[in-house]
Amino acid sequence: MDAPHAAPLVPEPLWTAEDVAGFLRVSLSMVYKLRRQGSLPAIRVGALFRFEPDAVRAFGRGGGVAREPGHQ
Repeated sequence: MDAPHAAPLVPEPLWTAEDVAGFLRVSLSMVYKLRRQGSLPAIRVGALFRFEPDAVRAFGRGGGVAREPGHQ
C-alpha cells in the first residue's frame, strides 16, 4: 500500500518593508531605521530589502528585540 502523500511545504513569501510597517504599525522610515541598526534582520535582493515573516513576528513578540524564530 502506498502511504498518503503529504502536500509539499511551501515557505511563506518574504515581506516587503511596507508589509513589515503595516504588521508592526510603524512608519516605513522606522522599518528602515531598525534594519540599519541591525535590530530587524533583512535579506538584500538587489537594491531591495525583504524580511522573513517569522523574524518580524519574533521581533514584535520580543518587544522590539530581534530573536531567532522558535527561540524564547
